[in-house]
Amino acid sequence: MTKSLFDGGYVKVKDYPKEKPKIRRYSVLPARAVQDASIHPTSFKVLAALCIHTNGHGICWPSQITIALHLGVSKVTVLRHIKRLIKLGYIRKLEPKKYPWGIIQKGRRPTNRYQVMFGADDPLPTKEQFLAPRASIMDIDYGIKDGKVSTVDDADNKKGGLGDGNKDFQILAHTFRTAVERTSGAVRLADSSFQTAARLHQLGVTAEQVRESTTAMVKDGLRTGRAPPMTLEQVARWAGLYKKGG
Repeated sequence: MTKSLFDGGYVKVKDYPKEKPKIRRYSVLPARAVQDASIHPTSFKVLAALCIHTNGHGICWPSQITIALHLGVSKVTVLRHIKRLIKLGYIRKLEPKKYPWGIIQKGRRPTNRYQVMFGADDPLPTKEQFLAPRASIMDIDYGIKDGKVSTVDDADNKKGGLGDGNKDFQILAHTFRTAVERTSGAVRLADSSFQTAARLHQLGVTAEQVRESTTAMVKDGLRTGRAPPMTLEQVARWAGLYKKGG
């Protein structure tokens, strides 16, 4: 038994993970908070932690325990500063996030869902924005090599990939990636779609066709409760792009 940061009492050590949650490589924070002298430093950190979990429309639903683990503070502290952020107009509390269909959540309330307010008068999110999935944690690390940060092109040109001198087909893969992110907030990697992109490029499929088909598939998925496509191959089969070339 040991004292926990999270409830002020004594709990078993195994009840909470010891490691901090994984994070994305970047997040977007309301710039106005940087110059706001009225915001408490801990409130600012809670806001920043919430922003790690937002989808492309500023909606997030991390648990208070997750935020507490990010910052090494108690759940009570997180709750106090969330209330301050709501009062200051930096976040808006929305309807809680329900568990996915077919999954029973035993003995727990639905997770709170928040809207990060980039402007003081931001409108309520649309249903599509409200239901958009959050961006996944990017598990690829481009790292530093020979004194410089490697770029997307560096990653594309890795041995065994399709990142050769012909960049035309890669535009289709990056168009797919951008369309998914802008429509749903989910992050996808272009290089996993290079093979499909090369095939579609040979068939004469255009970037506009890829953009329209990807956007349509993502929106259809949002309406029916499906996750956004992981690769361009899924879009190509769903939209019949192999038959639309030229």
